[in-house]
Amino acid sequence: MKDLLVFELKKITRKKLNIIVLLGSLVLTAMLFLSSVLQFISFDESGNQVRGFSAIKLEKQRQEEMSGILTEERIKEDILQYQELFKNPDNVVINDGKEELSDSTFSKYVAPKMYYMGFINNNYTIPNFYDYSFSEIKKMQLENGINFYKQRNEKVSQILNASYKDWNYSDQEKEFWSKKSKEVSEPYEYGYHEGWKTIFNCIELLALPIIALCICIAPMFSGEYQCGADNIILSSRYGKSKLILAKVLAAFIFSFIAYTINILVGLGIILMSFGGGGWNLPIQIMGSTIPYALTFLSATIVCVITLYLVMIAMVSITLVLSAKMKTPFSVLIVMICVLMGPLFLKLSETNGIWNHIFMILPSISAQPVFFLDATNYLSYPLPGFTMDVITIRMVLYLMISIISVPIAYCGFKKHQVA
Repeated sequence: MKDLLVFELKKITRKKLNIIVLLGSLVLTAMLFLSSVLQFISFDESGNQVRGFSAIKLEKQRQEEMSGILTEERIKEDILQYQELFKNPDNVVINDGKEELSDSTFSKYVAPKMYYMGFINNNYTIPNFYDYSFSEIKKMQLENGINFYKQRNEKVSQILNASYKDWNYSDQEKEFWSKKSKEVSEPYEYGYHEGWKTIFNCIELLALPIIALCICIAPMFSGEYQCGADNIILSSRYGKSKLILAKVLAAFIFSFIAYTINILVGLGIILMSFGGGGWNLPIQIMGSTIPYALTFLSATIVCVITLYLVMIAMVSITLVLSAKMKTPFSVLIVMICVLMGPLFLKLSETNGIWNHIFMILPSISAQPVFFLDATNYLSYPLPGFTMDVITIRMVLYLMISIISVPIAYCGFKKHQVA
């Protein structure tokens, strides 16, 4: 068995096409993730645009200066400082009848805290509305306190009780999300976390190497049909048992190692460029109503595990198709449609059933759900229990893998040779 496994691994790794595809995939991964670093933008106090590593250094310094526990008192003081800017006539301009800060004042006092102030302001907006004009904190009355965390919990309730066309949360779902949301610790701790946020912004790019893996795995069985080797293999002593098992194991071992290299390269570029600071901070500092009690590190691990499960499921389906179809090209056409097709689709504003289907499609499952209320609180109610979208993705692709492998095994084993 060991010799057969080694032999099948050598067949995969020594093919020139596979080597070219894997190297191309690795280079593409490196380029895409590196572009996220080089295109990173910040603004200095004069309003000048800064890019790349200089922007990262500047943003790191600013966020570290703002680090600390977000108590009600601290948030109130930050809001008050923003409101005080409007009391100085020299800081204000009138634009289309609206009172706004001048460019110089905004660049000096607000731009360095823009993401942080947006995070505070959006805690007070209506669900699914993101306002970076800071209109909510500008008009806020501070005499009775800001009630930041009370407002956060009220906003969660608004999300769960909102009325959507064709779909609303059931009582079971409301109870599920309310309980989950209460597990989030308060008050939040703020600090530098740009590297982890950048990972969430581009981790979906790791769906692309899965296509490369499918290209390499597609000929696993169908390639034998194409060259006529199936007659020899299936009539040999171990052709219908150990050899098939060796092929399946080789496909998964090869895919796991190749995919791991891509993940290490992609995430390694981001973390080496931005640093790993903020790994232990709560992801709620990206959006106060995020219901998952996770840190940036644990949320990233969840995303990576999901990616692995999607990859394994796609490799499993590729093996099934390879065992059923006569040529690798036919397998690739189907897999490219499965993986790339969802990228041309989008969430519906009215159809909840479609959104539930859309969010578990392969390439969409590579995307984190932490940025929008519409995806944060997407759940799948089953008799007696409810699963969030992250859990349903993991369960679904694990089940696809478990079901597909025996089908692929039996499909090649029962193939009728000429």
